[in-house]
Amino acid sequence: MFQIAGVVTFLSLPLIQFFLAESLEFYLKSQPSQALEKANNILAKMSHSLVNALPDKPAKRTGIPINSLLDKEYKLPTIQLWVALFLAFATLYFLTSWIPKLATNAGLPVELAIYAGTVFNVGAFFGITLQGYFSSRFGLKKTIGVFLIMTGVVMAAFQLFMGSSTLLLVFALLGFGIQGGFVGLYAVAARMYPTEFRTTGVGWSIGIGRLGGIIGPAVGGVLIGMGLSMVTNFLIYAVPTIFAGIMTMYISSKKVS
Repeated sequence: MFQIAGVVTFLSLPLIQFFLAESLEFYLKSQPSQALEKANNILAKMSHSLVNALPDKPAKRTGIPINSLLDKEYKLPTIQLWVALFLAFATLYFLTSWIPKLATNAGLPVELAIYAGTVFNVGAFFGITLQGYFSSRFGLKKTIGVFLIMTGVVMAAFQLFMGSSTLLLVFALLGFGIQGGFVGLYAVAARMYPTEFRTTGVGWSIGIGRLGGIIGPAVGGVLIGMGLSMVTNFLIYAVPTIFAGIMTMYISSKKVS
């Protein structure tokens, strides 16, 4: 499995090199070699009018990039995004780390419990795909918020499905909502920051999220070790998931719809 995954990853490199273009904003602001030609190629593909010259190159920002994330208009949306990512990652990694044990504790036979993780990720595939479609129609923040809140509601109602044959479907719904939601938060980060420090903004956002990904399963392990019931575990993690959805809806960046 590792060899297959490695080969597939390697084959993606030429696709990235030849088909993944830089953003139009990057060419217009950073103005690397042949920026005008490359910008016009993008504009032509988008059926927009071409430009005859590049705009004046903006003054280069000074200072430590992290300061830019917490400066003026970016401070509040950055904190909101970090909180949403931290909480979403905490729930995601709690689920992915403990799904087999959670599935058996919830009443699934062992031979079906081993498929719980697979079903969870199949749901994630459809969640990520449909999240992109819904975001283009209804807005990114609203779509992600609904996905995360829906996940929290399903987790809070988990008791209704204990011992039921529909339990695998519930895990699919959880994968659909939590993974579709947290992946969309990457797009929020990319839209929120200008090209001058976009990579810094996205990188710090992912880092804060990964911190939640460390703490989430660890806390889950403590709760399970304390003997808390499945229902209690899901109720506890439903709270940060719903809060992450609400926080996402109210990210105060004007650049993200």
